Amino acid sequence: MQPIITTHDFFSLSSYLNYQLSGSPVNWRAVLTLMNPDHFSPSEEELIIETMIYLGEAYGQEKRVLGPFAVIHPIRAASLLSRASESTSTLDLLTTLLHDKNEDITENKYTEEYWQKLEGIYQGLIKKIDSIENWYLNERIHFLTRDRNEPYNEYLSSLITQARATPEIIKVKLADRLDNTLDLRMDLYEDIPGVDCYQVIFEALYTNTYAGPFAKSSHHTERKINGAVRLYELFKNSVFLSLLRHENIALDEAAGRLFDSLAVSSINEAQNIMLHIFAFHMRDLQKQKDILMSVMDYCNKGGIRSINVGGHHRLDGLFKNYFDFENKAQLKIRLKDLYNEKELMAGAAIAFTVIFTSFLNDRSFTIKGITTEGIKPVGE
Repeated sequence: MQPIITTHDFFSLSSYLNYQLSGSPVNWRAVLTLMNPDHFSPSEEELIIETMIYLGEAYGQEKRVLGPFAVIHPIRAASLLSRASESTSTLDLLTTLLHDKNEDITENKYTEEYWQKLEGIYQGLIKKIDSIENWYLNERIHFLTRDRNEPYNEYLSSLITQARATPEIIKVKLADRLDNTLDLRMDLYEDIPGVDCYQVIFEALYTNTYAGPFAKSSHHTERKINGAVRLYELFKNSVFLSLLRHENIALDEAAGRLFDSLAVSSINEAQNIMLHIFAFHMRDLQKQKDILMSVMDYCNKGGIRSINVGGHHRLDGLFKNYFDFENKAQLKIRLKDLYNEKELMAGAAIAFTVIFTSFLNDRSFTIKGITTEGIKPVGE
């Protein structure tokens, strides 16, 4: 499957956008050009530009966790959505640009005077939109908003329930997750450039000349997003894709391409996590081989096809023991615990590679136990 954007092209897009957004004043028409908007009319282009100007005013100099301007996320997500289809509606693009509005642009973040300015810009913006589309836009933004303390699975379940009547919100969420997943590599491009994950696995399992993917340089300083947090992001992707399959949500062409692209980017991320652990944290070649063999056996016996707890393999209980927590403080503690268990992390990365490959190869694949009612071990 050919993803809608490669990691290299994503970096290029991010670099060009960041350069344009650093300008004073920002050349918003140049930013629009980077979003691939060939099929929009002049009036639609002006509306999209005004929306980006509003976002630029709202986010200002705010940065994402890894450093780039915060406004780059909704713009990139909209660009990904546009690349997924030859014909993206203005409403879909505006929804993507504004999908985080209710979470990120809140009155308590600004002075009263500046908040009134932002509200004035937004009200002026939506007055230029057809009244029916205006209603749809605000409804979709509401559906895409996650309440501050809302558990992630509850949020996704609510979103998917709403998608039965408003299927357009699914491709917006897929574009959002795709951007967030690709963005993980902005912090750590390649630990060991030029190393092919599948070649490493093949040589480890089938040859006696395997030398390991050892890095020549020393380990990087501690990052804001470590391997355990990256695995948590893959957990979120696997839950989302599994729910879409379990609930038989129909995907149009654009949503289907975004679904597959999210699976591909998740595979790449999982492989990078495994290679990083093998190169820096677990250099014992026999131990690497043992982990590969163990996870292969686990997957062949159907371990990845359902939620399990406390069983015969250390991967049993991974989702429930380390990822599925409503309390953020507790989740942070468990992710720290996971980070200290490098063998489990390596096994989880390999298992995630198999999970997302299964989503691509088997159109009926889903993880049993993940439903709109929550994440529960099969049999409970």
